[in-house]
Amino acid sequence: MFKGLFDFRNQSLLIKWSIIIPVIFFIIVGLFGLSSTSNFNSFISSTFYKQILWVFIGITAFIIAQFIRIQYLHDYSYVYFILLVLLLLSTQFFPSIEGSKRWLIIGKIYIQPSELGKILYVLGLARFFNDYKVKDKFTLIYFLILFISVIPPLLVFVQPDLGTALIYMSLIVPILYWSKFDIKLILLLIAPIISMIAVANLFFYYFWMIFLFVYLVLIKDKLYIRVINFFLNLSASIISPFIWNNILREHQRNRIETFIDPFSDPLGNGYQVIQSMISIGSGGLWGKGIGNGTQTHLKFLPVRDTDFIASVISEEMGFITIFFIMSFLLWFVYRIFDYAQKIENEYASTVLVGLFSIIFMHFIINLGMISGLLPVTGLPVPFISYGGSFFLTCSMILGLMNNIINNQI
Repeated sequence: MFKGLFDFRNQSLLIKWSIIIPVIFFIIVGLFGLSSTSNFNSFISSTFYKQILWVFIGITAFIIAQFIRIQYLHDYSYVYFILLVLLLLSTQFFPSIEGSKRWLIIGKIYIQPSELGKILYVLGLARFFNDYKVKDKFTLIYFLILFISVIPPLLVFVQPDLGTALIYMSLIVPILYWSKFDIKLILLLIAPIISMIAVANLFFYYFWMIFLFVYLVLIKDKLYIRVINFFLNLSASIISPFIWNNILREHQRNRIETFIDPFSDPLGNGYQVIQSMISIGSGGLWGKGIGNGTQTHLKFLPVRDTDFIASVISEEMGFITIFFIMSFLLWFVYRIFDYAQKIENEYASTVLVGLFSIIFMHFIINLGMISGLLPVTGLPVPFISYGGSFFLTCSMILGLMNNIINNQI
């Protein structure tokens, strides 16, 4: 199965600095943040030293990824998708850790398949959506593909891991769009999700359903397709309370309620978000200086090394640093889509956009989370947060993107 995966003769190691420089900036900023939060008494207890080690491991993964044949990934993408589903199912047969079944445990080795599985998921979706040629109307096969596509996110959700499941789900729309599906199909795909959320506010729900009804009347499609879509959205809104009460775990409901009003429980569920917002606000434009953050060093701010590292950076290095992070991210967005448009191989171009979407959505969700704009989901920020398996995944993603740009343009 793995024969022919690498091509060390015809593929070269060329670095596209236009996408690498932003990542170098992210890593440096992350290390500055970790230098403030880490315990330097020993290597084992220091997230700063361990992150440096993971940087070198990530560089190795980046180099190896340069020699992977994209055609091989295309040929075996369905196999990888099935492998991902089997690995996610396998986690249910291993012991629960802190209430979650996310890991495959082999002796003292813990493997989280949903992490590296993000790459396999993108490979599978890119092949699914590019192989399917009817891109402007609803068909049974289209719904079958979508059903297959949501299986991995659902398996991740039941582990439970809401944050990672959201990352998986967020990849479907950009990959559909870049695979040249009609925007009408994509909008109608998103509509049931909006209907489920809208039911939380009756005024917004009525407004949304009226808007949806008018939209379905105006679009040029078969009557039965429009009727099915309307009742699909109506059904989504009806089952929303059932999902809230019976499927979402208590801590997941608490996170959503905290997002709506974090001050309703300031010493409990809202504590993390409130302390994060205080950290961001107290840093001002220029910050208090590295090592001088009161929220950080008086330990008001929890989960400082991973999920809320950007709050530490904002407090100690100021909003100006967050501004540069966002600026480099926007530059990253521009360069990736500029390259993707130049790639003639539709599969490779779609994989490039899908892989980038993993990085981008992590940034957006994490920065929205620490500022109270999105619910707390436990997602780290790429190349900045401490985390071994996550840093390795991001390095492999970056390596594959660099590989695609070098060998497909």
